[in-house]
Amino acid sequence: MQHVAVRDTWAKVLLALAILLFATLPFLGVPPFTITLLTEALILAIWAMSLDLLVGYAGLVTFGHAAAFGLAGYAAGYFAREVSNDFFFALLVAEAVVGIVALTTGFVATRVSGIAFAILSLCIAQVLFQIAIVWRSVTQGMDGLVGVPLPRILGVTLGAGTPFYLLTLTCVVVAYRALSRLVDSPFGKTLRAIRSSEDRAEAIGINVRLHKWIAFVISWVFAGLAGTLMVFMKAGTTPMSLHWSESGNVLVMGILGGIGTLLGPVVGAISFVFLRDEFTTRFSAWQLAFGLVFVVVVLAFPTGLAGIFSRAWNSLWRARS
Repeated sequence: MQHVAVRDTWAKVLLALAILLFATLPFLGVPPFTITLLTEALILAIWAMSLDLLVGYAGLVTFGHAAAFGLAGYAAGYFAREVSNDFFFALLVAEAVVGIVALTTGFVATRVSGIAFAILSLCIAQVLFQIAIVWRSVTQGMDGLVGVPLPRILGVTLGAGTPFYLLTLTCVVVAYRALSRLVDSPFGKTLRAIRSSEDRAEAIGINVRLHKWIAFVISWVFAGLAGTLMVFMKAGTTPMSLHWSESGNVLVMGILGGIGTLLGPVVGAISFVFLRDEFTTRFSAWQLAFGLVFVVVVLAFPTGLAGIFSRAWNSLWRARS
């Protein structure tokens, strides 16, 4: 037990050092474009972690997680442009909208599992996608919601670049910490039991539907945080943020990094953004090149990129013991 405690302590130290390194990158001469890419990657990391709560812990594979991300972007962006660009007010409005939609749609969607849930979640996202196209008075249709100002915190407008990057990094740390506590709690252990077997979980007295519904809502709330950050970063959004292809992208990030680890989606999101940037500059058919890399990673490392570090870390401590 003492050996495990020491290992966990060192893991926390390394994680804290990694956070410190990320926080100092803008002051170490890293190019502004790289900081912009990293900001986008960290926003997507929050989104991927929210998906991992459903897929990796509750066993609910969804093809419509873009619904929460895109909906929050529209809600926060419209509020910031028309009412106030205060970040916390805009986030509160976005989370309220996302929470209401998640409560209502999740109540229906979580009555089923497996393929049925995946298809139903896809339908929810596509309905919102169509609404975003036709509700031009609010969304401007396919032209997209544009002109969203930079966010304000405590009366101070955050500039693009380093200030917004540090805000995003702070949100990632808070989201990771909150989700880590959640999955390590009795609620998280219950979700694992449901993922293993819904029938057995129900047989021992677990209210499966209620737990799946709560997980669905929490997942959407964290995705809403990512959507809010993205609309401020991009100064707008389009209906494509709600499209099924975006749901596929975030699922790829989770699988690439490692489902069921929380740290895996962070690694997967960062890898996804930088690989996409590299391939789009080198190949005209960059999707093909990225797909080949994805297939190789999945076949060679079934637990994802984060699994490589996890196995190396565990091997190191086994050798020390």
